[in-house]
This record gives sequence, structure tokens and C-alpha cells, in this order.
Amino acid sequence: MELTPGDPDLVPVAESGDDSAASSAVLDAADLFDPRAQSVLWHLLALPPDTVDRVLELVAQDGYERRPLSADDRARECSAGSELVAVARVQTVDALHVSQERSRMAGVTARHGGAVALWRVLQSRT
Repeated sequence: MELTPGDPDLVPVAESGDDSAASSAVLDAADLFDPRAQSVLWHLLALPPDTVDRVLELVAQDGYERRPLSADDRARECSAGSELVAVARVQTVDALHVSQERSRMAGVTARHGGAVALWRVLQSRT
């Protein structure tokens, strides 16, 4: 069965909100991460509200879709006037691909006055 970003069996297996943390270090330290398993790469973006639609259009071109925020994510602090938005897509997850996507998200959000608050890898535990 193909994995989707909305699969109810997904659980977080790795994550970081530290821009300076290497993707390889985060993945290596993640005990639950299975490099052979299908994965969803998920990003939490802090965006000015008037840029949300445009950023969602841009990341949709790369296959990302908006996802609902968890209670923990909604409780995260972000700069005044920013809106938290989660986007995710199914993809190969390794240090290189995560680093590329982190860079892409940082560029898109920065060009629109926002920032990436966190990235997360989700995998099915069934």
C-alpha cells in the first residue's frame, strides 16, 4: 500500500527545529528512523498570513500538501503576526534529500518574509 502524507498510522521518527543541526546527525540519532521505510517529510513554516496562499502554491509544485497542525505544533511560539503552516510529502529520506528540502523550504519561506520552524520525518508503525 502506498504511503500518503495523511496516513493515520504515521508517527514522528526524527525531527529538528535547530537550523544548525546537520540532517545526517539528526537522522543518525533517531532510534526509530528506518532508512529503508517509506517516509513523509514534513515542515512547519512560520509565515506572514498574506503570503500563506502563495507559499502553498509554490511548494505544491514540488508535491507538498498542507497538513493539519497538532496541538503541540499549534502551541509553538512564532514571531508576532506569523501563521504556522504545516506541509508534507512522501519522499526518499536520507541526509542528502532532507538537506536539499530544508534548503528549499528555507529559501521559499525567507523570500516571503517567513521562516522554517521545524522539520520532521514520519513513518508508518504498522
